[in-house]
Amino acid sequence: MQLKVQIVQYVDDYFPGIVECELVDAGGHRHTFIEKGPVVSDEWPGPEDSYPKSGIIRCEIVEQWRDPDGRELLRVTTERPDYVETKEGITEFVVLSSKVISAEATITETERKAKACEDRAKSEPNRADALLREAASYREWIAALKHGHWRSS
Repeated sequence: MQLKVQIVQYVDDYFPGIVECELVDAGGHRHTFIEKGPVVSDEWPGPEDSYPKSGIIRCEIVEQWRDPDGRELLRVTTERPDYVETKEGITEFVVLSSKVISAEATITETERKAKACEDRAKSEPNRADALLREAASYREWIAALKHGHWRSS
């Protein structure tokens, strides 16, 4: 699963580049994350890019329900799989279901990323080991999603 966030600014050139992201939860509270660009975007955001831009943080669903107003709510954790936390150390949020990208869509996108790493490994032999490790990590995440491990028990 992927939690939609807004990348609001580039904050540091420390490799691979650090960005500030925001999430507004179901209660209207704004949460700020400082994270590596590639963790929240495929585009490797840089200092010259325009902000805000869309980003994602991988997450797991802990709980889901409908509130008295009929809104579909999800409690998600960003502790797994990448241990992403806010500036205050928060990793669990209640969000509208529209803030989360489904497991199926996440699987499709993650399969695309794994294949891209595997293809690049063939054309970049000096980086092949690192690229294949990255692809294996994506494949592990895909297997977990397919076996329902995106939901905590």
